[in-house]
Formats: sequence, structure tokens, C-alpha cells
Amino acid sequence: MTDTATGQLGVDLDFMYLSADQLPHAQGTIVDTANGRVILVQAQSAIPQYALCVYAPSSAAASASIDAFPASLTNVSGRLFAVAQTSIAKSAYGWLHIECHKEGRVNATTMETGVVPCLTGTGGVIDDAGTSGKQLANLWVLESVTSASAPRAVWRGITLDRDQLA
Repeated sequence: MTDTATGQLGVDLDFMYLSADQLPHAQGTIVDTANGRVILVQAQSAIPQYALCVYAPSSAAASASIDAFPASLTNVSGRLFAVAQTSIAKSAYGWLHIECHKEGRVNATTMETGVVPCLTGTGGVIDDAGTSGKQLANLWVLESVTSASAPRAVWRGITLDRDQLA
């Protein structure tokens, strides 16, 4: 996906920053883009390209860090969702898309259009099986896939389905 920041200088949405000294903005900064909105985070584990992620402020009081990692069945409570359009190495900094109006992609094992996406036990990956019982709202997959891939998708304010909060 090609996306650019609007009204911001020095923001490269494809760049992975290896140290806090390189950051163009403070962690947690939200920037409008031609394709939606992004937030600057620090990866607490490696984040693959197109991974569904969760993020939240660091629990360390002395840190102004926004921690992010691939979403799975066990780590989503009390966190916000976004999708990585580029990979981010562990402990590095990068941009996650909190909104994507066109041209986005998300990792999936199998997915049919028109079916509610669900979390899986594999971090960063969704499917349509619903076996997890944790359905996602506000994430729409635009093409069907029958094996592991990254179908086109759009999202805005991804949340757990309100009837399945956990």
C-alpha cells in the first residue's frame, strides 16, 4: 500500500525507526494520511507486515511509550486495535494504521467477504471460522481467501464485538 502523511513533514510511513532519537514525533502521535490515520508505536515483539495489532500506553510510569504487538486470543483485553502495513522489528518504532479507507491489507488464514472476521490463536492473523468466539467489529475484508495471505481490507476503529468483550 502506498500511503502518505497529509500536512506533516518528516513522516515516512514505511520507515522503521531503530531508536527513540530518530522519531519524527512523540510516541502515540496520530497522523492523518491520504488513506486514513496512523499512530506511532514501539513494537514489543516482532510485528509482521499486515498483522492485526493491539496497542496501549506502557505500564511503566517513567515511560511515555505506546506498546504494540500482534493481536491474538490472549492479549486483547483493554487494548486498541490497528493494522501494520509494514513490518516492525522487536523494540523498533513504526506506524500502525488505526483507520484505512482503501488499499489496506490484513493477514488472514481463510476469509470470505461479508463474514465477520475473528481473532485466532496466531498473533496478527484473522479468519472467519468464529471458533474463537472473539469477533471483530469495524474491519471489512474485501476479497475472499482460502489459504494464508493478506486480502484487501478497510477498517475504522476496530473493536471486539460488544457482545464478546473479554
